[in-house]
Amino acid sequence: MNRNVKRIFIFIILSLTSINVSAAIYVVHDIEESSARSLAFQLSKLLPANTQLIPVRRSLFIQNASFLKSEDVTVAIGSESFRQVCSSVSEGAVMAIFIGKEEYLKARPQCGLPNSAVFSGAPLDKRLALLEAIWFDRKPLAVLYSDNLLIDVQNMQEQAAQHGFEFQFIKTEVDRLSVLKSVNFVLDGSAVVFSLVDTELYKNGIAQDILKLLFHKQRVMIGPSFAFVRAGSLFAIYSDTDTKLDILANHISMWQTKGVLLDAVYPDKLRVSFNPYLIKSHGVVLPSPSYLKDKYGLCSETGC
Repeated sequence: MNRNVKRIFIFIILSLTSINVSAAIYVVHDIEESSARSLAFQLSKLLPANTQLIPVRRSLFIQNASFLKSEDVTVAIGSESFRQVCSSVSEGAVMAIFIGKEEYLKARPQCGLPNSAVFSGAPLDKRLALLEAIWFDRKPLAVLYSDNLLIDVQNMQEQAAQHGFEFQFIKTEVDRLSVLKSVNFVLDGSAVVFSLVDTELYKNGIAQDILKLLFHKQRVMIGPSFAFVRAGSLFAIYSDTDTKLDILANHISMWQTKGVLLDAVYPDKLRVSFNPYLIKSHGVVLPSPSYLKDKYGLCSETGC
């Protein structure tokens, strides 16, 4: 961490704690600084003009967490930031974004702060409903997951059964060799890998390795984000950044103005993207954009 940046951040913290200003919002991240500043700027436009919004790298924030006040809000970018904030901070509230539901549920019991989240991906039922309409192979859907997710097997199986599917679950270590071994194992009985938002599992290029393996074996993945579709998954239902930030801003406003902590949610405005090559090669017939919107509440790439 650049020493000057550290000094500036500490100066800002001390200034905010020594004068009478409104509560600060810290955007805690471990991403490119330019991306963090862009997110903070987008979020600031959705909040009152006098809001103190400070993007800060996670390691530096954790070192100075004792400066936080009870009225401050921490916005945690990603599941690891959420986990570390929860384990290091004793004041204020924390709201996570760019986090999967199962990641959030796994980390939440260790969080002693008021907390909420805006989930990435899409509700399970919506994903299964669309898959039921376009994919007629009823072999079990393979779900790979790491120890960073809390999986409610019974609930997921019940939802799958409502759409004529069942899940095959396999927990895996997150190193490349273990993941690819797990993929090879589940593909003996499955034609589809049904992926969840699992940051640790799919980092460091492992998602691309899985998708290459699936392509060679003529299997497919249902992805959790648009990036997966670009990399080779059959389709994904997801929300864009603007939509997530709108909900996050509303959560922050309700907490700061009324003391109401809104539930962690998926966005209502969801998009769907399909991989045209895989759609064609597997003979999938897609619903029209208008049907996707009317039946599933989904915006296609051409429909919104």
